[in-house]
Amino acid sequence: MSSFQPPPSDPIPQDMKDALRKFGTDAERIVSTFASVLESYHPEPIIYHYTNDVGLRGIIESGCLWLTNIFDLNDPSELRHSLRHAVDILQKKAQNGPPESKLFARDFGSLDKVMERVGHIFTCSFSERGDDLGQWRAYADNGRGYALGFDTDLLERAFGAAGRTATSNNGAFPVTYRDSSLDDLHTQLIDHMFDLISLPHGRGLPVQAILAYMVELSVALAANVLHAGLFFKHEAYSNEKEYRFLEVHRADAPPPIKQRVRGYSLVSYREFDWERTVPSALRKIVIGPAATLNVAEEFAKGCLRDFGITCVDLTRSEIPYRDS
Repeated sequence: MSSFQPPPSDPIPQDMKDALRKFGTDAERIVSTFASVLESYHPEPIIYHYTNDVGLRGIIESGCLWLTNIFDLNDPSELRHSLRHAVDILQKKAQNGPPESKLFARDFGSLDKVMERVGHIFTCSFSERGDDLGQWRAYADNGRGYALGFDTDLLERAFGAAGRTATSNNGAFPVTYRDSSLDDLHTQLIDHMFDLISLPHGRGLPVQAILAYMVELSVALAANVLHAGLFFKHEAYSNEKEYRFLEVHRADAPPPIKQRVRGYSLVSYREFDWERTVPSALRKIVIGPAATLNVAEEFAKGCLRDFGITCVDLTRSEIPYRDS
């Protein structure tokens, strides 16, 4: 996540712009320090991507995995989970703070206010578990789909190299399911910005300057809160053992995107061409526990054969399955 830069045309005094910039740098360091610990983790040799039959063929045919814009995820509850924790921490701290901190805390916390200002972030989810009942039901056509097993080291190194530019950064890490760690991270961010809420107080600044400053401060905090929240998921999902690929682009450097239709909305995504870089990364395909075995097996074999992919182990889920 790039350091926060206020627009040069706003009416904020220079010393207040400098304070915003310093907070952006401090916040980036806090989040990056936590991320570096996660990125030192050594995952299982194979990570799995759950999908349906259409997804299986699409991934094999195109050689690409899709990274979805974080604001277009099927379930934005992960982002709201992080934001809700930050709001609670901020409101508790503001209870003993100056009046302006209470107003700031009251108005903070809307995703709609920051969506276009936090940078361009795309994610793709994998799991260290290739035969998990909850994920079969949630992500693989209620158990009739597939789990694609990729060589973790090959895929991760290719992904990291693909995103190494001056305006973007790619990383991979295990998702954390401890709310206490999320709260610690948010507390550090809020402690570093809290005194900045009162910076305009008593200076006789015009209302326009104060409002502009408060907007920039709110966005700067929200951007880092949301970025930090991408490392976490509610503990109820801990069985997924998610391993997440994350692509982050600076707010002032939007990348080329594609869009697909989901329901009555458009979903923005980026493609990661794994096959061109590491064609041998696909090592295993697990057939879902509710699939008709011979039909699902022939479909998978046909996809592999049609697009010249070999040396892939095809297995069946070992879960005795019944529809939920």
